Amino acid sequence: MNDPMPSGVFRFLPIDRVAFGAAAVRQLPGELDRRGLQRAMVITGETVANRTNLLWYIEQLLGPRHAATYTSARQHVPSATVAEAVDLARESGADCLVSLGGGSPIDTTKAVAHTLAFGESAPADLGVAPGGRRDGPAPPPHFAVPTTLSAGEFTHVAGVTDEESRIKGAVGEPRLAPCVVFLDPQMTIATPGPLWLSTGIKALDHAVECFLSPHHQPVTDALALEAVRLLFTYLPRSAADPADLAPRMQCQIAAWMSLFSPASVRGGLSHALGHQIGARCDVPHGVTSCITLAPVMRFLAPVSAARQALLAHAMSMDGDQGGSAAPTVAAADAVAALVRRLDLPATLRDAGVDERAIDGIARAAYHEAATRPTLRPITDLAELTALLHSMW
Repeated sequence: MNDPMPSGVFRFLPIDRVAFGAAAVRQLPGELDRRGLQRAMVITGETVANRTNLLWYIEQLLGPRHAATYTSARQHVPSATVAEAVDLARESGADCLVSLGGGSPIDTTKAVAHTLAFGESAPADLGVAPGGRRDGPAPPPHFAVPTTLSAGEFTHVAGVTDEESRIKGAVGEPRLAPCVVFLDPQMTIATPGPLWLSTGIKALDHAVECFLSPHHQPVTDALALEAVRLLFTYLPRSAADPADLAPRMQCQIAAWMSLFSPASVRGGLSHALGHQIGARCDVPHGVTSCITLAPVMRFLAPVSAARQALLAHAMSMDGDQGGSAAPTVAAADAVAALVRRLDLPATLRDAGVDERAIDGIARAAYHEAATRPTLRPITDLAELTALLHSMW
């Protein structure tokens, strides 16, 4: 019997460079100079700005290139914060943007760049797969300095939440991807432990859903499996000794591998649920992955047994992570065990979500969940509601 012949199209994003390693962020000034950029606006959140010295360090690195700083980026990217940052960028005459922090500042920066280039536009439904190239001027260059493992720095899409409806949509365009990403483990030391670890599970969510996607590709398959192996190996080690830079660097590499090209392979059902759980119930997206990933893997197990067996193998460092579980659920059990081992929230109840909110979450998530690429499509709202109840 002949093996199937792979076919498809792989779409690269215009990320020019990824600088990685201790002190990698020191290359930031040179990258601006290389492009003739002179007025950088930094976008970050209040925690990074007020409880760490990271913002001071970046502003010192930029020196006379520093034009302004916006410090009110918030999780789930409320649309009002995007508007505020756009106004500051225009007032300061910024010719480039530097994001500093986790997924929220990074997505805020992409949304700001989108508005500066293309004007005001309502976020599209996340199920629509935004991201086609638009006419008009290029967005301002974006330089990303991540401090978590959410991997938003490797995408061209930004989730934005409508404060009135509490529904999360998205803006997207290939040129919104940062032109340079700096993976510097020294910039992550001040990240709170639960945030670091939960975004590590978010990276795991990226890798697993990429591998289980009906649109998976050879390149992303290899990188997803290696990302899974690295995260199962080094995320616990980074928890055991947060000051050790080596495990943190390996986790950053894993996050990069987990989301190598979202222009080619998108996240699936776990991502769709996480978007709306987060926006409606104010649950951080790292935590939503802790809650949704294992149940979604069990939901997909009947149609993905062979691929989940490969995932289970990648998760095994010291024997069978799945214990005596059947091969179809061993990988999901290993994910659940890792979440427990890291002492992270594992259920909606653990995250403070009222069970009465589940129906609203299901309605908000249904369209995206039904249109996301998945091996086992959601057929009706009742099925999705039942899956969410299993997470409570």
